[in-house]
Amino acid sequence: LEALLGDRKVPGLRSGVERGADGLPALVWLEERGGSGRRIIGRRTGAAMEPVPGALDTAGTELVQRVLSAPGDWAAVDEIGFLEQSSPAYQQALWSLFEGKRVLAALRKENLPFLNHLRAREDCFVLDLDEVREP
Repeated sequence: LEALLGDRKVPGLRSGVERGADGLPALVWLEERGGSGRRIIGRRTGAAMEPVPGALDTAGTELVQRVLSAPGDWAAVDEIGFLEQSSPAYQQALWSLFEGKRVLAALRKENLPFLNHLRAREDCFVLDLDEVREP
């Protein structure tokens, strides 16, 4: 999504992964596009990535509200995945973003209730990148 947007000043959110010394994902962070407000939203505990309790409820919803109040009709979110299942408040904030702006978003390809709910929106066009064939 970032490569698609390039240097366009579209407000939004992006997440990223930091890997540990073993090469496995150690934590997941969320920030506004442009690099401000980075918050840790997931940490690996043993073999699994777990949500940081309350991180999406507070910092995540705050970041979404900032994007929603930014000027312009468009927003970008890269990516929405399984950690969002832990926070109904963050899900509601994201839903409000989809209601208030035109959103370009990357969704994890997983069968999860919130992701399915977003995909089912009548105003959404879903492009499965695994289905795109190069010429």
